[in-house]
Amino acid sequence: MNSDNQLMDTKRLETLVDGIFAIAMTLLVLSLAVPQLTPPVTDSALRAALVGLIPNLISMVVSFLLLSIFWKIHHKFFKQIEYINGTLLWINVIWLLFIVLVPFSETLTGDYGGTMTAHFVFNLNMMGIALLLFLNWHYASSHNFINENVDQKEIKITWRVNVAFVLIVIGAILLSFVIPDYASIIYLLTFVVENIVRKLS
Repeated sequence: MNSDNQLMDTKRLETLVDGIFAIAMTLLVLSLAVPQLTPPVTDSALRAALVGLIPNLISMVVSFLLLSIFWKIHHKFFKQIEYINGTLLWINVIWLLFIVLVPFSETLTGDYGGTMTAHFVFNLNMMGIALLLFLNWHYASSHNFINENVDQKEIKITWRVNVAFVLIVIGAILLSFVIPDYASIIYLLTFVVENIVRKLS
């Protein structure tokens, strides 16, 4: 049997995911560099500089919360996924590549939030994360890696939640062409999407 197809325990992958999320979420704060002002520094100059950091702060908070949600989803997945093989491992590794890109796309949005391009790059980053989360669950469920105690209804609900996340990101991408400054508002739906899907299921 090809070694890539051998079943593996999920613990090492979960440890890697936790470590990378911790680093990515910490790096987000680098977009909030302390203003460098020419002496003598006045209160009004410092206040103006701090006000100028508000777009970066908003972008950082949104990204931090989104990463928290993605980490929670992944953690929930792997409470239900019993084994992985080489293919599922690489799906997760590529997914982590998009996770470590978030500090870059977040800083781009914070610095150039008035441009469509910056928001498009950020939302494209989110699309990669959402699509690979969907692929993660789809692959695991279709290859019987889900714990036998998880019922089919729960598997379908998780699948629908993943589809909903992809649709939210598509909505954000479309909004970035129309109202780039407010495109990220649609991500507020991520906090309630699971509850909505469960009520409709």
